[in-house]
Amino acid sequence: MAAAHTTANVSTFRDAVLELQKKPTPRYVLFTADDDPTTGLPWCPDCVRAVPAVRAAAARSGAALLEVTLKLTGIPTLLQWGQDGPSRRLGPELEACGSPSEVEKLLQSTQFFSP
Repeated sequence: MAAAHTTANVSTFRDAVLELQKKPTPRYVLFTADDDPTTGLPWCPDCVRAVPAVRAAAARSGAALLEVTLKLTGIPTLLQWGQDGPSRRLGPELEACGSPSEVEKLLQSTQFFSP
């Protein structure tokens, strides 16, 4: 099954969540930093390391992923989104990863993208 990957920001978040809830489970929400205009990459080095691995894992699992760009202090943050809102969360664990391969190991060890 192909994964559904959509993006949102603070002004489109509510509508994006309503659309996410229409998609089959599993559903995930990933909060990331906005891009640095000089590099085109998130200003947050933790997001630069974690986001590509999270995107790849979601795609492999066929999960719906809503990527939200917000000005947060604890990023990246990944939520599994249930019918009633967040049901699982990875935050500081993602931030602690030093490389994309460590993020992959974390996602595998926590079975975050497992049904």
